[in-house]
Amino acid sequence: MSGSGWKRVARGVLGLGVTFATAGFFLFAILTAAAAALGRLEEEDPFFGIIAGTVWGFAIGVTFSAVLAATGSRFVFEKLSISRVAIMGALGGFLLAILLISGTKLAGNEFTGVTEALIFLPLLGAIAGSTSLVIARKADEPSS
Repeated sequence: MSGSGWKRVARGVLGLGVTFATAGFFLFAILTAAAAALGRLEEEDPFFGIIAGTVWGFAIGVTFSAVLAATGSRFVFEKLSISRVAIMGALGGFLLAILLISGTKLAGNEFTGVTEALIFLPLLGAIAGSTSLVIARKADEPSS
């Protein structure tokens, strides 16, 4: 791939990361507002969930997009199936979970959410990947 090709891929990877970060921000803002309305908002750091959702959204978006760029380059966009993209999204979420768990252990800390990370990050990656493909296909359709 040429130098400009890699720049385009990097821009796409970061762009999808920003898109997922925005989705994470709004999702966790809604969840935080719901928790506040129900009186269950943590008083120590009420905005931690929003910040974490934004950071995780970015990480999942970048990881998913990188996996898609690495494995999906031989597929034509129109021929990508939702199930294939969901598998790639789950793989991206799984790799992110492994990176998180490994990084925490290498830092000498105990990671307490291993099961949750190994279940939810691949699940979120699959959902986000499938949703991204559906949205991209809708955007690619000519308007009538």
